[in-house]
Amino acid sequence: MARGISLHRTRGRWARALVALLAGLSLTAGLTGPASAAPQPIVGGELQSDADGLAALMVDGRYQCSGSIVSNYWVLTAKHCLYDGNGRIADSRLSVRVKSIYWNSGGGVVYISTSRVRTSHDIAMLKLNRSANAQPVRLPTATTKVGATTYVFGWGRTCAGCAPSTTLRRATQYVQSIDDTDYYGGRGIRTTGLNGDVCFGDSGGPLFKLVDGLRYQVGVLSAVNSANCDNQAFYATVPESRDWILNVMATV
Repeated sequence: MARGISLHRTRGRWARALVALLAGLSLTAGLTGPASAAPQPIVGGELQSDADGLAALMVDGRYQCSGSIVSNYWVLTAKHCLYDGNGRIADSRLSVRVKSIYWNSGGGVVYISTSRVRTSHDIAMLKLNRSANAQPVRLPTATTKVGATTYVFGWGRTCAGCAPSTTLRRATQYVQSIDDTDYYGGRGIRTTGLNGDVCFGDSGGPLFKLVDGLRYQVGVLSAVNSANCDNQAFYATVPESRDWILNVMATV
C-alpha cells in the first residue's frame, strides 16, 4: 500500500484516516457479513447497473481510485490519489477505464497525457490522451444542503478482509455538514452512511445530489475519520473548485 492508513489533522479538527489508495474501493456498512462461497453485494450498499460519468483510475494497470468524467477529455479525482510513498506518480503510469461497471474489464482504457492538482484542496484533474466518448457529469454552482440525501459511487472491498469487488457499487449518504474540511484543508462536506459507508480505497469517488432526477456532483471523496470505516466521510466540495476546474479544461 502506497501511503497506508495516514492520519491527518486539518484546521484543528480531529485526526482523520486518509482513505487508502490501493486497498480497492469499499462502500461498506460494516466489517463483517454472512459467510458464502459466492461474492455478495456490498454490505449495506447496492450494485450499480451503469457507469455513466464514472471512471476507474489505475496505476500501472492496477486499481487506484475512482473518478468522474467532467468532459470527454478530463477526469476529476482526489489529489492524494496521485501520490505514493515516493511522491507524485508520473502521468505516464496513469490510465482510466470508462463506460464499464467493472474496473478491470469492459468499456475502454484511456491513458493520461497530463494532470493538474489544486493547492490546498483534495482535487485533481486528469487530461485524457483521447476522447472518453462518454456522458460527462454535471457540475453544480451551489453545494448540497445539510440533511440532504446524496449518493457515492465506487469499486472495492465489501469488508475489511475481502478482496476488492470488480463491480461498481453505490451507497446512500446523509449530509451532516457543508462547512467542514477535506484532507488538505479545503472546504469540505461531511456525511454519514444511510445504507452504506465508505472505506479504504474509495478515494476520489463522486458524491452526487439529485435534482429533477439528474445527478450533480457536489463532492470528491477525500477522507474518513475512523479506521473502522463505520463513521463519517469527508469530501472536497466541488462547487468550491468549479471555476478552477473550468479554467483547467479551458487552458491546459
